[in-house]
Amino acid sequence: MDNQDIRVIHLKSHDIERAARFFNYDRTGYDDRALRECMAQGAWGVLLAETADGVDIGGCYLNWVPKYPLYRRLELPELQDLRVSPDWRRRGVATRLIATCEDMARGGGARGMGLSVGLYADYGPAQRLYTKLGYVPDGQGVTYDRVAVVPGARHPVDDDLTLMLLKFF
Repeated sequence: MDNQDIRVIHLKSHDIERAARFFNYDRTGYDDRALRECMAQGAWGVLLAETADGVDIGGCYLNWVPKYPLYRRLELPELQDLRVSPDWRRRGVATRLIATCEDMARGGGARGMGLSVGLYADYGPAQRLYTKLGYVPDGQGVTYDRVAVVPGARHPVDDDLTLMLLKFF
């Protein structure tokens, strides 16, 4: 199956169970309450990439009310939790999801979009992809859970230690 056979769909509130299943697929103890609340309120646009036979292979959220202060001040939505099933990586699925989020952001009147990327090696492919797609560091340095890291402070190197990126259209 090639990239042409992949569809990106914008889930609606009645698709909450489907979204929860996909975003839970490889996480132990994942709490999907925020996903459920934000989908019900319309604060997040939730996208899934699916194969022609309906298998979910990728997904992400477009958060219209991000926690990160700079994105809020600039009125930029934030792409969050971009995930692609391991068998489908390096086949253009993430690029399609990002492009769809960018189109949604433009359609919603945003002049750009933000996203974050982790700092350890598992995030290497994402770091390269975001740079290739025109995302640049926001100039505020590293954050931990969306709060600027103070020089000399100690934080675990985990998924919450990130570099915030942005792209203006």
